[in-house]
Amino acid sequence: MTERDNQSAQSESPAHTVVVPTGNETADVDDGGKRETVKDTIEEIKRENDARAKQKKRKASDVALRVFSIIFFPITLVVMLIRKIFKSLKVGIAAKATVIFTLVFGLMIIGYVVFILASLNTLVQRGEELTALYMQRMIVTSSVLVAVFIALGAVLGGLSSQLMINPVRKITERVREISEENMSARLDPVDSQDEMMELTDQINEMLDSLQQAFERQENFVSDASHELKTPLAVITGYANLLRRWGKDDPKILDEAVEAIARESENMKRIVEQLLWLAKIGNFTLNNTVFNLYETVEDIVDGYKMVNTKHTISLSGDPSVTLETDKNLVTEAVRTLVDNAIKYTPAGGEINLNINKLADRAELSITDNGIGISSEDQQHIFERFYRCDKVRGRESGSSGLGLTICKSIIEMMGGTISVDSELGKGSTFKITFY
Repeated sequence: MTERDNQSAQSESPAHTVVVPTGNETADVDDGGKRETVKDTIEEIKRENDARAKQKKRKASDVALRVFSIIFFPITLVVMLIRKIFKSLKVGIAAKATVIFTLVFGLMIIGYVVFILASLNTLVQRGEELTALYMQRMIVTSSVLVAVFIALGAVLGGLSSQLMINPVRKITERVREISEENMSARLDPVDSQDEMMELTDQINEMLDSLQQAFERQENFVSDASHELKTPLAVITGYANLLRRWGKDDPKILDEAVEAIARESENMKRIVEQLLWLAKIGNFTLNNTVFNLYETVEDIVDGYKMVNTKHTISLSGDPSVTLETDKNLVTEAVRTLVDNAIKYTPAGGEINLNINKLADRAELSITDNGIGISSEDQQHIFERFYRCDKVRGRESGSSGLGLTICKSIIEMMGGTISVDSELGKGSTFKITFY
């Protein structure tokens, strides 16, 4: 069949035309590359300038805050005490603002009242009478004090607002750093016990979910393009073979139809498994209490009805129960049994055993098949890894089954391990906690 393809290709292939690029085309490519380089350089310079400007603003505001803290040391001490109290208690931003502005307004009122009382006390001690001139002085002085108190209140309120809004600025700057190329960036923890800390935690959790979803999407596209390439090539090859000689040769027709049907089934299985992997990261468990032994027994009975080449048995403790997703457990067990059947020759034995320990339940699937080398055991749970590339492809293995099984078990809070020896068989052990 290969010789026939080669002969046809030689007889039917048209003459190839070699196109030699001209100097102008090369110059255009070089100019385009230079323009891209210059553009990237300009953008980088802009980013650096923006960062420097922000740093200067931060330094100026820090200097102003330090100067004010030194001049009004008693007020700074009170603010530090209040912040320490706020940190120890889970107080919301609205409550903080209310307390701060109440204190500022209260201090202004107290200061003004103290001034009025001190002035009246001085007047009484001197024995003077309340005259119109004295009232004018009081009005002027009061006006000046009110202006001073308003300015002081504005400064204190502005500084307090800056302190409360500063975490929001940090969050905004950090969020700007996050992009498709840098999905790993996270917000720094906020040193407070208020809504800002909750907001930071929620944003970080959202970023974790987005990163996982983005990685699942990338993995899905990469996996699909990687694994579907071979069956698509086989189907295309046999389709071309049918187009050329299949109409006149019954043997080629039968071979091509069988191969296309087989590879189409492989593609269907691969797509289903890829969808499983993409869904696992965002899967909601439907936990129920069920008898593990009875569930596995139903699986074994189903295999006994359709598989007569192997001896499949179940042993262990029939009273073991679990509280988890029964459907996912069934899917994981079937994956391991399918794997044992693929790599156990006809007449071999496959035994499933269930044990109940103090704090966990164990399910093992043991076969006396071809076994797995110690080197391959380190990679069998990786995507698309096959111990025997040729035999795995022929047996319909996509290299995703064990990856799916491991993801399912870990999603339920369990673990999976393998113990195997070449030529003697393998034992896969699932532990449920």
